[in-house]
Amino acid sequence: MFLGINEIKYSKGRYVLVISVMVLIAWLIFILSGLANGLAQGNRIAVDQWKADKIVLADDANSNLNASVVEEKVKETITGGTAEPIGQLSLAIGEAKDKNKSTDLTNVSLFGIDEAGFLMPKVIEGKAFTDKNQVIGSIALKNQGFKIGDKITAGKYDEELEIVGWTEKSSFNIVPVLYTSIDTWRSIKYGENPAMQNVVNGYVVRAKDNKTVKTSDGNSKVIAIPDFIEKLPGYSAQNLTLDGMIYFLIVIAAFIIGIFIFVMTLQKTAMFGVLKVQGVPTSYLAKSVLLQTLVLALIGVGIGLALTAITVAFLPESMPYATNYNRMGIFSILLIVSAIVGGAFSIRTIAKIDPLIAIGG
Repeated sequence: MFLGINEIKYSKGRYVLVISVMVLIAWLIFILSGLANGLAQGNRIAVDQWKADKIVLADDANSNLNASVVEEKVKETITGGTAEPIGQLSLAIGEAKDKNKSTDLTNVSLFGIDEAGFLMPKVIEGKAFTDKNQVIGSIALKNQGFKIGDKITAGKYDEELEIVGWTEKSSFNIVPVLYTSIDTWRSIKYGENPAMQNVVNGYVVRAKDNKTVKTSDGNSKVIAIPDFIEKLPGYSAQNLTLDGMIYFLIVIAAFIIGIFIFVMTLQKTAMFGVLKVQGVPTSYLAKSVLLQTLVLALIGVGIGLALTAITVAFLPESMPYATNYNRMGIFSILLIVSAIVGGAFSIRTIAKIDPLIAIGG
């Protein structure tokens, strides 16, 4: 350790370059990790807030909530837990203005729920919806300029909706969530079509006493919430893509650090030869290189974490970033291990150094 630390102090320039590369890779990995986690939460946070175990959807909906249509009587066929109806619709909302004036639109996911059921979120500002065409929304919409009491348009719906309250931050498919009554949701989605006045998209179920949730309706199926989340459009592909990028970067880090350490080892061939002539064992030299690599990796990862913390403080509210400390810890360890593995490739070179040849004998 003494030899490695003193060499870093002596040759600051070359080791600063190695640390800089490690910092940049670590910084990029941590930012990508936060973005991956933020996008994942943006897709699923509303589902997590249900605190449910199962969801019952139409058998032919391919686990897609918006594509599912089930009749209200299906609730009577569900056993093993408490079932609550849910409807979902993706649409764009905007402030209600004169039709001749343009208005900026905001994409949202509208959930139709029973205001007395467990799907009703806690209202942190304003009040819960009680009448038709009243909605409560994610606090993220407040940050986008909407206010309690605002009259808003919703897609092609002829009537105006009124925002009456805010809930904690909630999103589904990366967009903020609005909650309203089942009746309002039906009117927006189906209009006054009499054939659709007794349908919902599905039933969210909280199991009782670890009982198995079942439905006797042949046209519906019970889906575990984790499986439902995995089937959200683009969710799995997005996570696999970003995680794949992160793991490739970790492998690349091992190669880059390995190349740097190998080149520096070749440059120090004469020095290692002299040390061997003086009786310094190869194992000591190998440990010195590995400990040196460990120190460089720790410094690089530490600075990368610090830069990430600074960067997060300046990210815009609209960016889907969420820090997952467990994942950052795992990636930090993997980066350090990959650096040590890369540095280990130089051990064979050290072992093959002939002292006499190295010092020109």
